[in-house]
Amino acid sequence: MPERDVSASEVAEYSYCSVAWYMDKEGYRKSGYANSRMTTGKVMHRRLETKVKRSRMTTRAYVIVAAVIGIVILAYIMGAF
Repeated sequence: MPERDVSASEVAEYSYCSVAWYMDKEGYRKSGYANSRMTTGKVMHRRLETKVKRSRMTTRAYVIVAAVIGIVILAYIMGAF
């Protein structure tokens, strides 16, 4: 049998419930409830990803503004203005 890479999420899935991991790998169908929860989880993760990206962009903007203000203050102190 050929070897394959195993993702971190697959290891987490296996450690959470090895039976569910096995059934998923063997192609067993999930219940409607499980599919609904998976869909909800995917939507929630997309929303969280969007919030994290916005937060990173905001943080970068604040850092840039703070750096510019620091440079202007330093230039003023040094007598450039």
